[in-house]
Amino acid sequence: MYKRYIYKLCAVLFLVSFSGMGTLLAQTQEQIDQFNKERKTYFTEKLELTEAEGKAFWPLYEDFANRKMKLVEDERNTYQYANKNADNISEKEIKETLAKVFRLKEEQLALEKDFYQNKFMTVLPAKKVMKLGKVEWDFRRHLMRKLREQGDGDYGNRDSGSSRGGSGSGQGGMGLPPAYF
Repeated sequence: MYKRYIYKLCAVLFLVSFSGMGTLLAQTQEQIDQFNKERKTYFTEKLELTEAEGKAFWPLYEDFANRKMKLVEDERNTYQYANKNADNISEKEIKETLAKVFRLKEEQLALEKDFYQNKFMTVLPAKKVMKLGKVEWDFRRHLMRKLREQGDGDYGNRDSGSSRGGSGSGQGGMGLPPAYF
């Protein structure tokens, strides 16, 4: 039960954190559509978007979210490859992997900077752009609460026979860096 909950949690975290569509194999199109609808309603309400602002903002935000999801997936895949092959890769390959991870992180930062400091500012007032980051964070927390409420009822219950983790990484054995959790 606990592993199934962790799987759901991971799927939602990636979906929510990076708002990507179509790349999460575990999500049906209906679930993705529902997520996008809920996100749009939540953001529109919390940012107090006018109809004109919403029409200009959403295409930009979708572009941003999809690009960011691609970078995050590349980073995650790089970590997963390195972790799976840790015993078989050379010191040189490890250094190349680390360099690639940091390059991807720099690309993510550059993407965020471009959208937050430039593109979003062309369609929203600065105050709403500033608030956007908090709204994204609050939406993730909103979905996490919702997931817990809809969950199996054994959230955090260690007496269910399952143990947490497995690799000692603090990530439930996923081998992902702390930035993902």
